[in-house]
Amino acid sequence: MPKQPLVTRVQGARVSKGSQSSSIGEGIWNFFSSVKLSFSLLLILALTSIAGTLIPQKEAPAAYVRGFGEAGWRLIQALGLNDMYHAAWFRLILAALAVNLVICSLNRLPTTLKLLRRDPQEDLASMRKPRERFTLPGAPQDNLAAAEKALAKVGRVHQGQAPEGTVLLAQKGGWSRLGVYVVHLSVLIILAGALAGNFFGFAGSVNIEQGQTVDHIILDNRQPKRLDFALRLNKFTVSYYPSGMPSEYRSDVTFLKNGQPVKQASLIVNDPAEFQGIDFYQATYGESLNLKVSYQKGDLTREVVLSNQRWRELPDGTFAAVADFRKSIKMGDKYSGPFARIVYQDKQGDTQSFNAFKPGAGMPSAGPVSFAVLGSSSVPYSGLQVKYDPGVWFIWVGCTLMVIGFFIAFYFAHRKVWVRLSPTEQGRTRVELAGGTNKNRPGLTRLLTRLGADLRGQEQQAE
Repeated sequence: MPKQPLVTRVQGARVSKGSQSSSIGEGIWNFFSSVKLSFSLLLILALTSIAGTLIPQKEAPAAYVRGFGEAGWRLIQALGLNDMYHAAWFRLILAALAVNLVICSLNRLPTTLKLLRRDPQEDLASMRKPRERFTLPGAPQDNLAAAEKALAKVGRVHQGQAPEGTVLLAQKGGWSRLGVYVVHLSVLIILAGALAGNFFGFAGSVNIEQGQTVDHIILDNRQPKRLDFALRLNKFTVSYYPSGMPSEYRSDVTFLKNGQPVKQASLIVNDPAEFQGIDFYQATYGESLNLKVSYQKGDLTREVVLSNQRWRELPDGTFAAVADFRKSIKMGDKYSGPFARIVYQDKQGDTQSFNAFKPGAGMPSAGPVSFAVLGSSSVPYSGLQVKYDPGVWFIWVGCTLMVIGFFIAFYFAHRKVWVRLSPTEQGRTRVELAGGTNKNRPGLTRLLTRLGADLRGQEQQAE
């Protein structure tokens, strides 16, 4: 006897735990099967896309500090808004939308399939309320063939008997109920393509001087990425309008694999070249500065060539780049000649800016290093945008399916039409027409009117 209450309590705890687990699982399923969640996620995506448009993406930190202040930059960096479309929370929203669509579809698809597989004999016994009533001469059997012929324009005719008389049923467009699932599938394919491009794709740029061969690009996040092939700029040309404005700039390039030419292509604006799935777009052009300077650090003095906006390694393992260059400036009676502002990065990664003048200018300088301008030259370069997106074909297929799905969902309907033939006391046939549809009720009304006119004959139709 003393054990009975204890056993009861233990069993009750087990049942309660299983019930709790079941309710949690059901709650999660119901949460993700909510249409409200779909609208909420789509609204969040729309708002974040607006934020991604208003906030520049993948800019240098200094640009965000100038535009939003130090505190604004810290907030943007913490939320990943400077590279929003690669942020973990943005990918999580896309994944949540995909789960929501899958569960919504699984939740409703069985009911739809049940409707499509429903035995016509069940529908024959559940005729809707008649919308058209009239009589025809002759017995019901005399008008049966004409009724079947008229109803055959709707779809396959099924016949059954009811206490009131003979019932005919035809339906069409049942497959149109699957249109919404085609749309759901298209969105999932688009999301899969977006995530594939997000995880495995890349975008960047490269500036190539005429005659130069490169095997790497600079990604949008300013990180270098090496390619498994090389690209050589054979020739770069610019055409101009009579007004002097450029009309076309063109890059003739060669793709090389293991040092051997594999493919030649010409790039112009809006006409990219593709190699190994990577697209190269003609984006810009200009002149690449080669600045010859004297570099001095302690007892070390070397002549080096620096480039504008591009790091060059110095003999001692540090780096330098030209931030600004002017062929000639005049500073009153103190100085007249070339001037350059050079950014220097030491081995610890700290950067400083130094002014460089012609040798022997006697201009004041301070810092661990000094530079002097020895000469300059420029070489034309072509600026190419580079993009690899493995999900682009998923997106094309998804968009095509979406158009098809919307077309099915909006322009087709599942219609059922019943015709009941029953005898009257006057020896005529009472005809009753009824119908049902999942959309476009005015269209169903017009269909029933046409069927009634066909059954009445040409004379009644004219009237």
